[in-house]
Amino acid sequence: MVAVKAVPRSRTTRIVGEQNGLLRVQIAAAPHKGQSNAALCAYLAELAGVRPRKARIRRGSGGARKLVEIDGDPSTLAGRLKAAGEAAVS
Repeated sequence: MVAVKAVPRSRTTRIVGEQNGLLRVQIAAAPHKGQSNAALCAYLAELAGVRPRKARIRRGSGGARKLVEIDGDPSTLAGRLKAAGEAAVS
């Protein structure tokens, strides 16, 4: 599970760091009919190296704070997401 602070309607979809223990992700899609949620799941799945359907919102689909579940080895997923976050901040 990944705790996320989502910021929709951004210029690009990218990780911009960490905020209060949450992974802060800017999403290019608008929060209309689940478009930003789908874009967030697809982006996190791509970073984690899994298929898009392996990532899904478990909590917070209507708000900025979300809990995203990604299928796979937790230590591998955490390492990939951490590396992507560090690369984005540098």
